[in-house]
Amino acid sequence: MSIFRPMTATCPACSEIFQLDACESVNADRRPDLRDAVVDGSFQVIGCPKCDAHFRLDPLFNYLDMGRGQWISVQPLSSMPDWIENEDEALVTFSKAYGAEAPPAAKEIGDDLRPRLVFGWAALREKLVAADCQLDDVALELLKLAIVDGLDNVPLAAGNELRFEGLVDDELELNWVNAQTEAVVESLRVPRVLYDDIVKDAEAWGEVRKMLEAGPFVDMQKLYMGQGRPTAV
Repeated sequence: MSIFRPMTATCPACSEIFQLDACESVNADRRPDLRDAVVDGSFQVIGCPKCDAHFRLDPLFNYLDMGRGQWISVQPLSSMPDWIENEDEALVTFSKAYGAEAPPAAKEIGDDLRPRLVFGWAALREKLVAADCQLDDVALELLKLAIVDGLDNVPLAAGNELRFEGLVDDELELNWVNAQTEAVVESLRVPRVLYDDIVKDAEAWGEVRKMLEAGPFVDMQKLYMGQGRPTAV
């Protein structure tokens, strides 16, 4: 089931203190409306009862979609520097819920799930949209690396992330997004064939692909954050 818990929040605009319901888990099979809200950007957007200012809670919950084979540990952006520790915690949680330590019935469900770890709303939305488009997220991250390597002018400012937006005919649309504000900085499209070529020739990416696959945090950003895991866990 989807679980929400009461919490106290302070409005960033007027400092009003009020109660709200924060998400602890999403079951997209039972609540597809919550999945839709993540994709359209309205999930956990809170309105202040005093000044009507709107802000979005930092995500901190587990996401389950058995129909699409997704289990995702969703963490706030501020936790990304500790991604290795967060990977370990996500793997322990998944193991107890659907993995080796789970009851037989839950473990059977887990056989069809791919555990993932994301930081921030933009990263979560991308995983959901990519699944809808039946794109492999590892190949998608490799495509991003190829794009960054091939462009002369890349908006690599602090906080900007390259995120998959969707398919448009035979092209992939991607946005450079400010991860904190979720504002689109720049958009681009690349031919679908570039993604297909990466899928067909996966071995050509060698160690880079292994590093991306070496844990549930499948995101090119981890390749820029120092020492990572050398092999799959």
